[in-house]
Amino acid sequence: MKDRKTVFIYIFVIFSLLGIIKINEMVETIREVNYKNKNINDYVIKLKECFDLENKNKRRIHESLNLIEYCVKKYGMD
Repeated sequence: MKDRKTVFIYIFVIFSLLGIIKINEMVETIREVNYKNKNINDYVIKLKECFDLENKNKRRIHESLNLIEYCVKKYGMD
């Protein structure tokens, strides 16, 4: 009877540790995804400001293309 309890405790501890490791991996994955999304959103905000979308109808096509080139070079996007 005592051996069964000991084996049960060991099995419980092993499965608990495996569960904790799995949860930790999931949390790290979520953090990485959130970090990437934050960086992408920051670039989107900067590029929207740089493109000056409010005045897009007042510019000629070549002016808009030059502005896009400038913004891409400024923020290091390829």
